Amino acid sequence: MYLKNFERARAAVTSPLSERRSLSGEFVFISQDEGVAFTAEACIEVLRSANRLTGQASYAWSHLRGADAHAADGGPLCGPDQTLVLVGGTEAPWQPTPEALRRLRAAIRNAARVCVVGSAVFVPLGAGVLAGKRLAVHPAFRPGVEEGAGRPEIAEGATCHHKALSSATGHVAAIRMMVDLVGARDGEFTRVALARDLGLSEPQAETGSGEHWRLKRMAQGDGVICEALQIMRDHLEDTLTVGQIAEILDVSPRKLERGFSEYLGQTPLKVYRDLRLERAHKLLAQTSMPVGEVSVACGFSNVTLMKKWFFRKYGQLPGDVRRHAFAGAGQAA
Repeated sequence: MYLKNFERARAAVTSPLSERRSLSGEFVFISQDEGVAFTAEACIEVLRSANRLTGQASYAWSHLRGADAHAADGGPLCGPDQTLVLVGGTEAPWQPTPEALRRLRAAIRNAARVCVVGSAVFVPLGAGVLAGKRLAVHPAFRPGVEEGAGRPEIAEGATCHHKALSSATGHVAAIRMMVDLVGARDGEFTRVALARDLGLSEPQAETGSGEHWRLKRMAQGDGVICEALQIMRDHLEDTLTVGQIAEILDVSPRKLERGFSEYLGQTPLKVYRDLRLERAHKLLAQTSMPVGEVSVACGFSNVTLMKKWFFRKYGQLPGDVRRHAFAGAGQAA
C-alpha cells in the first residue's frame, strides 16, 4: 500500500507543522516541453477535483512550460513550502542545459517535496541528488538511470513514494501519484472518493454525490450523522422531516440537530435541501426532464420553491442551467 511507503515527515521532526512539510498543498509544475504539458494539466485537474470534493481551496498550483521556466527573472523556481513536480515524457531523456540544470538543482533542493514523471528522472540524476533514494522509472529509461553516477534504487511499480520524493513512470501513473499525494495529506477517505471521481477505480453501487462525499468526510465517521446523510440521499423525493429521520435512527431530533451543528456546521434541513438541489442541478444539466418534473423528483412541492433555493445556492435559475446544457455557454448567456 502507498501509505506504507509514504514518509510524511523528514527525519527528526517534532512539531506538527514540520511533520507535514513534505506534503505541501502548493505545487509548481515544470514541463520538459510543450509536448508533455498535457500531463501537467492532467495532474492539475486532480488538484482541482480535490478542491471541489473537499469544498475547500486546499491546493494551488502554477505551471511553467519548457524554456519558460528558465527564461524567468532569475528568482527561485520553487519555494521551501511548495511541491516541485518535474514532468517529462516517455521517449527522450530530459537533458537540460548547464544553466537550466543549475536552476533546477536549486529548485529541487529548495522544495518541500519533489515529484518526477517519466524522463524527468534525469534532472535530479544530473543534479546529483538521487543517492540513497528509491523511485519508479519508465522501462525505456532504466539503462540510463542504472548507468548514471550515484544511481538510485529502482522500485517496482508505476509509482513510488520514498521520503520526500515521489515518482511516476509516465502520464497515467502521474495522475495516480497525485491522487496518492492528496490522500496522504487529506486522508484515505478523500483518496478513495477522488479516485472514483476521476474514474481511476470502478464505481460501486453507492458512490454518493460530490456533496454527499464532502459531508461524510466532515462527519469524521460519526455513525448517526453518516446514517442520516444516507437516509437523506435515499429519500430525495420524499423530503422526510427531521423528526422522521431521527425516528428511523432511534435518536431524538435534538441529538440529530446537535450532531449536524457540531460536525457539519449546518442544520439537517439545510443539508437535506442542498442534497436535493445538487440532484436537481444534475438532472437539469444532464437530462431533458421538464423543470416541473425535476422539482418533484427532488422533493420540492412546486417549481417556484425550487427556483428560490436553487438561485440562492448556485446564483442562477434552473432555466439557465438547462439552456447552458443544450446550447453551450455562448447562447445560454
